[in-house]
Amino acid sequence: PICLEPILDINGSVDLACCGYKTCRDCQEPLTRTGKNTCPLCRARYLPELKQLGIIRPKAAAGKAWAQCRLGQLYYYGLSGLVEDEEKAASLFRSAADQG
Repeated sequence: PICLEPILDINGSVDLACCGYKTCRDCQEPLTRTGKNTCPLCRARYLPELKQLGIIRPKAAAGKAWAQCRLGQLYYYGLSGLVEDEEKAASLFRSAADQG
Protein backbone atom coordinates (compact mmCIF):
# COMPACT_ATOMS: atom_id res chain seq x y z
CA PRO A 1 0.00 0.00 0.00
CA ILE A 2 1.13 3.49 -0.83
CA CYS A 3 -0.34 6.26 1.31
CA LEU A 4 -1.70 9.10 -0.78
CA GLU A 5 -3.12 11.17 2.07
CA PRO A 6 -1.50 14.56 2.71
CA ILE A 7 0.89 14.48 5.65
CA LEU A 8 -0.10 17.49 7.72
CA ASP A 9 2.09 16.78 10.75
CA ILE A 10 5.81 16.37 10.02
CA ASN A 11 6.18 14.42 13.28
CA GLY A 12 3.65 11.94 11.95
CA SER A 13 5.76 10.95 8.97
CA VAL A 14 8.57 8.53 8.20
CA ASP A 15 11.28 9.44 5.66
CA LEU A 16 12.68 6.45 3.83
CA ALA A 17 16.34 6.60 2.80
CA CYS A 18 16.02 4.12 -0.05
CA CYS A 19 14.13 6.34 -2.50
CA GLY A 20 13.09 9.45 -0.57
CA TYR A 21 9.49 8.36 -0.19
CA LYS A 22 7.67 9.79 2.82
CA THR A 23 4.88 7.83 4.43
CA CYS A 24 2.62 8.56 7.36
CA ARG A 25 3.21 6.67 10.60
CA ASP A 26 -0.35 5.35 10.58
CA CYS A 27 0.32 3.47 7.34
CA GLN A 28 3.91 2.51 8.19
CA GLU A 29 3.44 1.01 11.64
CA PRO A 30 1.19 -1.90 10.57
CA LEU A 31 3.71 -2.86 7.88
CA THR A 32 6.56 -2.88 10.38
CA ARG A 33 4.54 -4.73 13.01
CA THR A 34 3.64 -7.52 10.56
CA GLY A 35 7.27 -7.96 9.48
CA LYS A 36 6.91 -6.28 6.08
CA ASN A 37 9.98 -4.13 6.60
CA THR A 38 10.18 -2.90 3.02
CA CYS A 39 9.48 0.44 1.40
CA PRO A 40 5.93 0.49 0.00
CA LEU A 41 7.20 2.35 -3.08
CA CYS A 42 10.50 0.73 -4.15
CA ARG A 43 10.39 -2.43 -1.96
CA ALA A 44 13.92 -1.93 -0.57
CA ARG A 45 14.41 -3.21 2.99
CA TYR A 46 14.40 -0.65 5.78
CA LEU A 47 17.70 0.12 7.43
CA PRO A 48 18.35 1.28 10.97
CA GLU A 49 18.62 5.06 11.23
CA LEU A 50 22.43 5.12 11.52
CA LYS A 51 22.84 2.96 8.40
CA GLN A 52 20.51 5.21 6.40
CA LEU A 53 23.13 7.94 6.49
CA GLY A 54 25.39 5.74 4.33
CA ILE A 55 22.68 5.73 1.66
CA ILE A 56 21.62 9.35 1.93
CA ARG A 57 25.11 10.92 1.70
CA PRO A 58 26.06 9.48 -1.72
CA LYS A 59 22.62 10.30 -3.12
CA ALA A 60 22.91 13.87 -1.85
CA ALA A 61 26.39 14.14 -3.41
CA ALA A 62 24.93 12.85 -6.69
CA GLY A 63 22.46 15.74 -6.68
CA LYS A 64 19.24 14.05 -5.54
CA ALA A 65 17.17 16.91 -4.12
CA TRP A 66 15.24 14.74 -1.65
CA ALA A 67 18.53 13.37 -0.26
CA GLN A 68 20.04 16.86 0.02
CA CYS A 69 16.97 18.02 1.91
CA ARG A 70 17.00 15.00 4.23
CA LEU A 71 20.73 15.33 4.90
CA GLY A 72 20.16 19.02 5.60
CA GLN A 73 17.52 18.08 8.18
CA LEU A 74 19.92 15.64 9.82
CA TYR A 75 22.61 18.32 10.09
CA TYR A 76 20.17 20.99 11.23
CA TYR A 77 18.80 18.90 14.08
CA GLY A 78 21.98 16.93 14.81
CA LEU A 79 20.39 13.54 14.10
CA SER A 80 21.84 10.16 13.10
CA GLY A 81 25.08 10.88 14.93
CA LEU A 82 25.79 14.13 13.07
CA VAL A 83 26.82 17.28 14.91
CA GLU A 84 24.39 20.18 14.49
CA ASP A 85 25.64 22.39 11.66
CA GLU A 86 23.21 25.08 10.51
CA GLU A 87 25.60 26.35 7.83
CA LYS A 88 25.98 22.94 6.20
CA ALA A 89 22.22 22.37 6.52
CA ALA A 90 21.46 25.69 4.81
CA SER A 91 23.84 24.85 1.96
CA LEU A 92 22.14 21.49 1.43
CA PHE A 93 18.68 23.09 1.58
CA ARG A 94 19.74 25.67 -1.03
CA SER A 95 21.12 22.96 -3.32
CA ALA A 96 17.86 21.03 -3.07
CA ALA A 97 15.73 24.16 -3.61
CA ASP A 98 17.73 25.20 -6.66
CA GLN A 99 16.52 22.02 -8.36
CA GLY A 100 12.90 23.06 -8.00
